[in-house]
Amino acid sequence: MSPYQPTHEFEQHVGLAVDPIPASPNRKRSMREELLAHLHGAFEQELADSRPPEIALATAMHRFGNLDLIRTELRQSVPLLERIIFQFLAPVFTPREPLMLRWSLVGIACFFIGMGIILPALAKIRDQREITVGAVIPGSIGLAIVIIGVAASIYRVYKLSRNRSATPR
Repeated sequence: MSPYQPTHEFEQHVGLAVDPIPASPNRKRSMREELLAHLHGAFEQELADSRPPEIALATAMHRFGNLDLIRTELRQSVPLLERIIFQFLAPVFTPREPLMLRWSLVGIACFFIGMGIILPALAKIRDQREITVGAVIPGSIGLAIVIIGVAASIYRVYKLSRNRSATPR
């Protein structure tokens, strides 16, 4: 073990490969630990060959490989369902604008799904001239989904309007 350990440089380098991957925090942590172990091993091997620490660091990072290729392989190792879920939830930990955009899209989707449930229920009520459970339950569910969709869209507009600063003219 050498006295010089470029841990910060290794963490930044590995972060470039691991951070963009949509995966659970536990999976990302295990990926990060494994890649850091490989980098530290390569660095120690270079130091064992009597290279200066700076050259050993550069060589170890070069031996690490192409970050785009590593990122692609790591992304493919994540199960599809996990990738889909964490692709949607990733903005919770990153800048708010992409999250707000996604919530806006969720709001619009909920609105249309809800209307797709409400309209057939209303047609059923209109045709039977009386209110039945077969029309009320889907209509209520559809109405709830529409309300959620509209609320999500309004919330997005409200948050965006609060975040914009007024520019003097």
